[in-house]
Amino acid sequence: MTIATFGVRGEKLAPHTSLRIGGPADYFVRVASEKDLVGAIRVAREHELPVFVLGGGTNLLVADDGIRGVVLQNGWREAAADGTTIEASSGTELAHVAAVAAKAGIVGLEWMATVPGTVGGAVHGNAGAFGTETADVLVDADLMDLNGDTWLAPAAELGYAYRTSKLQGTPTICVRARFRGTAGDRATVVRRIKEMANERMKKQPLAQPNTGSIFRNPPGDHAGRLIEAAGLKGRRVGGAMVSEKHANFIVNTGDASADDVRALMDICQDEVQERFGVRLVPEVELVGEW
Repeated sequence: MTIATFGVRGEKLAPHTSLRIGGPADYFVRVASEKDLVGAIRVAREHELPVFVLGGGTNLLVADDGIRGVVLQNGWREAAADGTTIEASSGTELAHVAAVAAKAGIVGLEWMATVPGTVGGAVHGNAGAFGTETADVLVDADLMDLNGDTWLAPAAELGYAYRTSKLQGTPTICVRARFRGTAGDRATVVRRIKEMANERMKKQPLAQPNTGSIFRNPPGDHAGRLIEAAGLKGRRVGGAMVSEKHANFIVNTGDASADDVRALMDICQDEVQERFGVRLVPEVELVGEW
């Protein structure tokens, strides 16, 4: 692979994000195997290009000016059960991990069915739902740096806290991960997944492009409650709107820019700070050229 044939030049990232927002990548490369992933990183390194790994494109706000260097869309999707453990490649959707666990009668990973995004994103950001988070079920992860060097990291070494880890803001890439559950029966797991999915559909604006929760919940409270109490449901900036269904979601009503979303985030932070003395911390990750 040479730089001349290295992916697509100037690919718009909007179609590859759940918010349907994002400017161009200098180079856009989709990989579908571990070999492709390692090879693409090697070529990027040879040409001294920065690398950003894009999984499901959720929990991201990509700048209107896009991302410099190489954007790797990780489409490497593999998951298998071994006893009560699921091993999955980093590009695997969390919903697929939950499905493999359900088929094997493994209890404890049902919540993953309701979280958009991939294994790699969950390992980086400590994704969670329904009272469980990645740190609670992760055994370990195979990690790789931009030199192509790999190592095994137990969950305890990843510095997990609420919706964050020490991997965030670093060029370290998750290659694969192992999650543990407990032995159960398939019918119970499937029923619980359906219950969680129905609850999510009732509460979240799934019909409109969104990133998932925009802000982390402050200790002892909920960001959505504070934003709603500040009277911000339905507030708009350009094509971005605070959801009428759940105030901790900003939705793209059709033509929103990244700048619109960021401006609306600033309004929510300022209003909640002024009224309640709480500074909301973004859960969504802002990436690219701001």
